[in-house]
This record gives sequence, structure tokens and C-alpha cells, in this order.
Amino acid sequence: MTKEIIIENTNNLKEDQYKDTSITASALNDPDIPAKIWEMMQLYEYGDGSFEQQKKNFIRQGEFMKDFEDSYDGWSGKCTYFSPAYHDLTLSQLRKYFTWRTSARKGKFQPIESPFVYLYLNELLCGIGAETPEETLKKMADLESGFVISGYADTLLQMHLKSWMFEYAVTHDFQPETVMHYADPRILAHDTYLSTLRNPAAKKDDEIFMALSFFAEKDLFLSPVVTECGSRGKHLFAELWKCVLSRFNKDDTDFFTVCFGEPQTSRWYPLFNALFRDDGGDSDKNCVLNECRKYFCRGGIWYEESFSRIQFDKAKFNALLHEAERVFRKYLKAGKALRLKPDETWATQYAEAAIAADKKAEIEAKRPKINIDLSGLDKIRSDAALTRESLLTEEETETETEVETTKENEENTLLDAVHTEILRTLLKKGSADEYITAAHLMPSVVADTINAALFDEIGDNVIECNGKTLRIIEDYVEEVAEILGAR
Repeated sequence: MTKEIIIENTNNLKEDQYKDTSITASALNDPDIPAKIWEMMQLYEYGDGSFEQQKKNFIRQGEFMKDFEDSYDGWSGKCTYFSPAYHDLTLSQLRKYFTWRTSARKGKFQPIESPFVYLYLNELLCGIGAETPEETLKKMADLESGFVISGYADTLLQMHLKSWMFEYAVTHDFQPETVMHYADPRILAHDTYLSTLRNPAAKKDDEIFMALSFFAEKDLFLSPVVTECGSRGKHLFAELWKCVLSRFNKDDTDFFTVCFGEPQTSRWYPLFNALFRDDGGDSDKNCVLNECRKYFCRGGIWYEESFSRIQFDKAKFNALLHEAERVFRKYLKAGKALRLKPDETWATQYAEAAIAADKKAEIEAKRPKINIDLSGLDKIRSDAALTRESLLTEEETETETEVETTKENEENTLLDAVHTEILRTLLKKGSADEYITAAHLMPSVVADTINAALFDEIGDNVIECNGKTLRIIEDYVEEVAEILGAR
């Protein structure tokens, strides 16, 4: 027979103080109540009622009961606590909770009131029932897929679970890709579009247009510039943003900063609304979520660095889009004409610049494309070589063979074999006409080739050409001889 726990009503206790629970001797010996639960209840220590005292009791009792399992279906009442600790529940409620937890740990989630689920989450956040942070996060994810997605959770529980998984991942040094998996999709979208507008150079027209639409006061997708002109309209808006970013400068401030400000650093309070939790320790930590948002811990205090909406100048941003749409409608003959607002005339130049870029691209697109097939060049060269060989006399062939032999033995790397032999001949005061003719070269071209090859070594032209005859400038004879190793 189940015995009752008698709660003393002490009138002189303050409202926020705990009231002692008297347990009768017969209740202690009740065979229907597992001894483990009685032992856990006796671990509770009364103190000053502070949060630290409550947390200490919670962790002590939770660790003691971390492996406990139960099977009980004798209570069907209602739990009125929002996020209870063990000490807040009756014996029957405790048995119901541990029975539900036993099933949940095996992957079988049954419907239950939210207070019991919060108790389970508080255990996980304190590492009770999970050996590592990875296991804690996995069990929270299992709860989401098995309990929340099954439709058993109310809206508030869903919200808390999602935010706690994200905050737990940040404070426990999970990789950014894992943290992003649990981040609020609305925050990720906000930061993605903000990053696109901050650095649009490598972005596609659709990406820039989507980002502009996300922050715009009016839905740009409903603009006649887009509904009637499609991708061309989107391109104009994308080009507009690139133009204003590259041209606008006021007091050394770019247009993005004018509209969205600079990243702001503020205190961040992860898991603040969880009753009990492990805050990840006091060591310095960093978590860069994306280009526009990061979290970091210094001395046990967490901070968030991000773009604050308080800094946004929506009026300036929307003025640009409104004036641009007015100009674009006129240019594309789309929709009804919009009236020019006097305080938006500053934006006209950027819309016109986008139109100028569009016209230029249109002209380029209409130009005929000339494609040169380079695959035939090898055949042309081959045919030319055969023609050349057929025109050479036997004597010229022998001379060319001698030149090739000289080339094989040539060790100088500044000039090829033919030009090296020409230079050697000139150095000996001889005529190089024979080599020039045999190689089918022009004297002026030979002079230019040698001068270019030796310029870095000597710093001046070493060969003079009067049209047909070559000679080495007297001042550089010794230096040329040294380079060729002819001294």
C-alpha cells in the first residue's frame, strides 16, 4: 500500500524558502517504492536556497540515479512545475519520470508532460547520463527526432531544445559545421545574405538579388522590372549593388557600412534559461560561425560579435532600391512610371551606371564571335618545313647539317648554335654571311637577337648592322670573347 509524504505547513517560512518534507517510518519501508529513490531523496542537503546550492543537490542526486531504471504506470496526474528538479517531484512523479527515461534511453519516446522532458534535458546539459559532450548532443538530437518531431512537444519546448543544442555546441568547442547544423535557419539566412552584399564580386546575379530582396522593405520579386523582364531585371539590380559598392564613398565609409554598420560585440548568455547546465568552463574559446557572426569566451564570460539590426540604415538602403526601380522601369519600359523623390536623387547615378554596364554587355553580346582553329597550325608548320627542305640545294643541306652538329656541341646557353657560331666568326674578324644565308636569316634580325641575348650580361648592344654587314662594337670585343670562352 502506497504511503503518503506529509508536507509540514510552516507559516513563518518565507515564500522562496524550501519546506522540509517529513517521511514516516512506514513510508521508508514501503516495498512499492524502489530503495534507490529513497536513498536519492536522502542525499538532498538543505542550505541557503541559492542557485548554486540547488545545482549542487541536482548534480549529486542525478549522478546517483544516472543508471537507474524503473517500470511504473500508477500515476496519471498533472505536473505543474515548469522545469523541476528531483526534489520538486512526488515519489509517484519521480517513478513516472524514471520509467519514461528508461524507455527514452532505448529510443522509445512516449508522450509525457513537458516538465519531465525539461528534467531530462537538464540532466543531459549537466552531463548526467552521457559520457562526452558528443553523446550529450546526440541524445538531445535523438529527443528532437523521437519526441519533438513525433508531435509530443509544445512550441516552447521545441524552441528551448533547438536553441540549447546550438548553444551547447558553441560552448563545448564543436566544429563550426556541427554548430551550423543546429543554428537557427533564420540567423543563417540573415548572415548569408549579409555576407553576399558585403562581398558581391564573386556572386551570381540571383544570389545578389535574393540578398537585396531579403533586406528590402518591399518585395523586389513583385517589381515589374523583374516580373516583366525576368533575369535581365535581376541583373540590373545586381549590377546596381556592385556599382554603388565600388563608387560610393562618404567620409571614407563604403555603402555597405552606411547601410549595415560595423560588427558589434555584446555579452552573450548561452543556456541562461536552462535550470541546470555545464557552461563549458572558464577557458578562452572561439567559434566563428560565418563571416558575419562569431562567439568567443574570455575569462568565463561569453561574447557575440555580429551585425546588429539596430545599426541598420534601412532608409538609405530602400531609397537606393526605390530610385533604381524608377530608373529601371523607364529604361526597360516596364510597369507604370514612378515619381522621383527629391531626397533620392543621390542614387540616380548608380542606377544609370548599372544601365550603362547593361548596354555595354548587350553590345558585346551582339558582336560576331571569331573562332580560330589552332589545331591546323601544326599541319601548316609541317607543310612549310617540307617545302623548305625541297628547296634546299645539296650544298645548303650539308651546311645546315654542319650547323646542327655545331649546335649539339654548343655549351653556351645565351644563344642557340647558329647565333653563337655567327658571333664566333665576327669575333675572329670574319664574315658571317655564309651562316646567315644558310639559316635563311636576315642580318638585322640576327643583330637584334644577339643584342637582346647579351644585354643582361653587358648592358648595351654589342652588334652593329649597316643593313647587310655585321660587326662587333670594338669596346665589347673582350667581354664577348669572355662570354664565349674564346679568350
